[in-house]
Amino acid sequence: MGQTAITIFSIIFFLLAAYVVYKGVVRRQPSHPELLKKPFPEEFRSIMLQRIRYYKKLSAEAKVEFEKRILQFLAKKNINGIDTEVTNEDRLFVAASAIIPMFALPYYGYPNVTEVLLYPNSFDDSFQTSPTVEHRNILGMVGSGFLNGEVILSKPDLERAFDGQRHTHNVGIHEFVHLIDKADGDIDGIPEILMEHSYSLAWLKEIKKEIARIEKGESNINPYALTNNAEFLAVASEYFFDDPKKMKNQQPDLYAYLVTIFHQNPDSYRQTAK
Repeated sequence: MGQTAITIFSIIFFLLAAYVVYKGVVRRQPSHPELLKKPFPEEFRSIMLQRIRYYKKLSAEAKVEFEKRILQFLAKKNINGIDTEVTNEDRLFVAASAIIPMFALPYYGYPNVTEVLLYPNSFDDSFQTSPTVEHRNILGMVGSGFLNGEVILSKPDLERAFDGQRHTHNVGIHEFVHLIDKADGDIDGIPEILMEHSYSLAWLKEIKKEIARIEKGESNINPYALTNNAEFLAVASEYFFDDPKKMKNQQPDLYAYLVTIFHQNPDSYRQTAK
């Protein structure tokens, strides 16, 4: 075996070993199926009423369904911290991020997610979180390759998104919308699990129209939406769920498309017929 081949083999072996250690160290907390056997904790309800605006404005009946979905998510998914503590608030914020965009589809349980990792800060391409690191500008990501099935979120940015106030940014919703988009095999801004194929062309035209407005400075949609169609969907969805009234007033056409896609009208917090 040549020296180059030995070196490549060593690198692969090191990466695999590191991954095994990573899995052994990080997966400290198992899922919690026992949660499904208990009433919804009053502590959880209090946190959600204070911090999660979407839940607060649901009807009494819808609140019960939302709580059920929260427990289902927490019972089946691991939520772990990397160099940071994970509180009950954090777990609720992660679960809410997953449930909100799919609330109209109660059967969906994110089969492409095994674990959510919370980092103490934003991070760079090498997953470094130290404040001294340059280009530490990633707030969240959907894992691929050896991180397939993982979702990584900046804990402080997740907590800021669920502070009970109106926002146009929500890193948790952003990343879970990517996962919804990915369910058909492609992260392309067309979440086929939610929309009829015949609707795709009209949706792509709406994306193109709003992108032109962003480029001209005529839209308050975050310019990060210009990255590609997938990022446009995720960015617009943050806005749609976190400040629906504002979007409905300022981007009524885009709002109407998202109502159709998600089968929800968050401005009045009701589901639409699917």
